[in-house]
Amino acid sequence: MDDSEEVPAMVRFDGLPEEPIYTLAMDVPASWLVRPRESKHDLDNIHLASLSPNERAIGVKALFDLDFLVIEGHARETFARAPPRGLQLQLVNLEFTPVADTLVVENLGYFQFRAKPGVFQLETMKGRGEEVFIMESVGNAGWDSPPVNSDAGAQVTLTSFEGLTLYPRFRRNEGQGDADGLRSRRDGFISSAVQKVVSA
Repeated sequence: MDDSEEVPAMVRFDGLPEEPIYTLAMDVPASWLVRPRESKHDLDNIHLASLSPNERAIGVKALFDLDFLVIEGHARETFARAPPRGLQLQLVNLEFTPVADTLVVENLGYFQFRAKPGVFQLETMKGRGEEVFIMESVGNAGWDSPPVNSDAGAQVTLTSFEGLTLYPRFRRNEGQGDADGLRSRRDGFISSAVQKVVSA
């Protein structure tokens, strides 16, 4: 504005037919996680004809927030070139406090974090996955990214509204050639115990 007052971004629709059922949502980039923060109405089922005269005069209003950006990626084992299925990963901040965690799925080794702009470290979570796999590279620059023991380290920097895509590489620890990251050593015992209970 001329008086230097900030005007919030907004969109307004006037003269819409009142009988149809409308949905109000945001068409945003895939890397954005947006949600409605304020609204008195069910934004999935807006029936203008059902509004009171006062509500019609005001209109249906909604305020949306950009809550998170998406850090996604595709993980694989260096030698087998297969996804490290079941591997649990986490993002930690510079104080080494976890801010998000995820699971690597078998389909293309896909994983996804919700995060806000900042600098993080990518880590393997403690558990079965850590016993089986060790991270070789975070994958900031694709499959041929520098290893974690280089200057690049395991640092992940989210600075763009376009989100971030990583391509981390992992290798198996010694003696874990046939191990499954999803199965703990007790899984066989637990499964047999459940079968006995069911059959009983």
